[in-house]
Amino acid sequence: MKRLIKNPLKTLALMAISVSGSWFCGESLAQGPAIAQPIANWSYINHSSTLTEGALRGQSAVISSVGQSIYLDSLAAVNYAEAYKRAIENSVALTKAYYERRAIRNEYFQKYAPKAFVGDARKKFIEYYQPKRLSAQEFDSQNGKLTWPHILRQQQFAPVKEQIDQVFLSRSISNSGDGSESHREIYQLCNAMSGLLRENIGTMTADQYISGLEFVRSVELEGKTAMSADRAVAPALAEPDKSVDESKPSDAEPPAINKDPGTTSVQRGAVRVKT
Repeated sequence: MKRLIKNPLKTLALMAISVSGSWFCGESLAQGPAIAQPIANWSYINHSSTLTEGALRGQSAVISSVGQSIYLDSLAAVNYAEAYKRAIENSVALTKAYYERRAIRNEYFQKYAPKAFVGDARKKFIEYYQPKRLSAQEFDSQNGKLTWPHILRQQQFAPVKEQIDQVFLSRSISNSGDGSESHREIYQLCNAMSGLLRENIGTMTADQYISGLEFVRSVELEGKTAMSADRAVAPALAEPDKSVDESKPSDAEPPAINKDPGTTSVQRGAVRVKT
């Protein structure tokens, strides 16, 4: 006790450090962010009773301010660590929320998204939108003549239509089919015809435009289809042979059966023989 009285400056320093240390330990054990306690190091007494007391009070105030500075720095460090921890937790929560939203989105689309066409439904869908072959009334395959719909007989389509007719008339077995020269020409001309249809869409109804476009697609399909040998020789077989005199009897005429059951007459050339 006497030692403490003899060295009052040291006594005040130890007291300040112990008080600040107890504050720091108590706050470090608390939950949540660190909060500084109010510091009351003032009094209503504006002067000391003696010179020595004033000096000691000043020294103790300096020592107390040092301890308070250390304490406040520790509170700032605790608050910074708490803020950094919460920032990490927020980033983790944000990442989890991002992937959870993606999982919810994928689950929704798997449940409500339209299913792809498979099997017979897909086959029927493709067949429906594929171009159709021209009918016998629309295309004379033996003579290579097209019967165009009325909407494509207008004057603005005439140049392209005439070129397509000419290509079909000049086709042959060797110059027909997918990738042939005639097919490439027909393909380009059909694209030009489709472009003319789009340019003149305002002068026709929707049904007329669709029917004209489908006819052009069918024409391109016919140009892609190779000619068969029977179609190539059909026009020649259809013409009658003028070198044969039809007035003369032919040897290929079937035998005539006589009404008399006892005799049979067979005509060979101009002679009738009875048997």
